[in-house]
Amino acid sequence: MPWCPKCRAEYREGFTTCNTCHIPLIDHEPDGTEQIPEIEQPEEKWLRDDPKRERILRIVRTLAVVVLALLAALLLENMGI
Repeated sequence: MPWCPKCRAEYREGFTTCNTCHIPLIDHEPDGTEQIPEIEQPEEKWLRDDPKRERILRIVRTLAVVVLALLAALLLENMGI
């Protein structure tokens, strides 16, 4: 059975990488002497600063607040408060 050398999770046959640690599996139960490869995580594109994206999000948030305020006002009016 394949094993993850980092988190020591056991996998079924056919798996080649750990879905948690994203490192290659080994063919025996880890005993602590295995070399664990360092995998460089790619920077996510959506994490980068994007002024256009930030502006669009600010507009969407503002519209959501306005819509919620209008709905609250309509509900209060219908309830007679």
